[in-house]
Amino acid sequence: MLTGDDLLWNWARWTWTGGPVGNMDRFIHEDEDPGRAISESHAQQVEALHQALPHHERMAVIAEYPQKNAMFGDLPAHQRRARARRWIARVTGVSLTDAEYQLYVGLFRDLVEREVR
Repeated sequence: MLTGDDLLWNWARWTWTGGPVGNMDRFIHEDEDPGRAISESHAQQVEALHQALPHHERMAVIAEYPQKNAMFGDLPAHQRRARARRWIARVTGVSLTDAEYQLYVGLFRDLVEREVR
């Protein structure tokens, strides 16, 4: 059975094969295997759930998955989250605490795990 994390990384890989997510640059991590199969069906289901989120929550998920390495890969987790939260506040005007940021990402990961088949 696929975990929410597995499904979100599949979605991230799917986003890398097409246009960028939001206002982000396209990025494929150097460790990514270009021959690894992507489940387009799963990715599209995740995309639909992602699009239903408020903008600031969508950006938190983007920061933790499709853009994690491109924007924040050189930082430890707590610094990555702090920089992502500043980016979200600048773009959306919503200032998240670290706990809120982690909660939104975790809740979305749990939702994906429950809903995507």
